[in-house]
Amino acid sequence: MYKLLTNDYFYISMKISLEINDALIAKAKEVSGIQNESVLIEKALQLFVTIENQKKLKDLYGKIELDDEAFK
Repeated sequence: MYKLLTNDYFYISMKISLEINDALIAKAKEVSGIQNESVLIEKALQLFVTIENQKKLKDLYGKIELDDEAFK
């Protein structure tokens, strides 16, 4: 996703071929309710990125001093 000079976003997608365990795909479809495999994989990648970003934020805990006045 790329941000333009406005608040609009546009997506560049690419077609790839993956070999993924059939049982894992089936279980992911079952627990998520998402049957479209492209949507399922995109959601999984979004979640992965979110988790990795949270880990980075966690590593910063206690290393940054916040100004409490800025949040009032």
